[in-house]
Amino acid sequence: MGMNMDDEPMLKIRSRSECPCGSGEIYYDCCRNYHIGKAQPVTAELLMRARYSAFFFRLVDYLVSSTHPDSREKSLREELDDVVDDMLWRKLRIISKSKGGAEDKKGKVEFVAQYHCDGEFSELRENSRFRRYKGQWKYLDDKG
Repeated sequence: MGMNMDDEPMLKIRSRSECPCGSGEIYYDCCRNYHIGKAQPVTAELLMRARYSAFFFRLVDYLVSSTHPDSREKSLREELDDVVDDMLWRKLRIISKSKGGAEDKKGKVEFVAQYHCDGEFSELRENSRFRRYKGQWKYLDDKG
């Protein structure tokens, strides 16, 4: 089962470590504020990075809430709970982005994420689409 921000002491320790999203900033000053609801990503790329960090920390609630309602299946939480503990995320690399800026309504971010699953090294390459919902960026799908 995915961890909850309130009951995870490891996040307090990690908050002073480098953010998993690859920004070069410490987690406390980077994706943490998105994860705890103190800020909203102002670009599609920042949401992409926050979602990667949420996968890294197994923050299922954030992954569900940051998915656009048009593509949020009823079974999403259950599906994430089933797989989130099996994957150890290692590195995120942004390949390209189009639109997705502070003034845009849509955006795309192409990335490669490295991870281990069942002892095997793998890469996920995706061209993600993002769309605003009630003014906030949300992950739409991988059909970009």
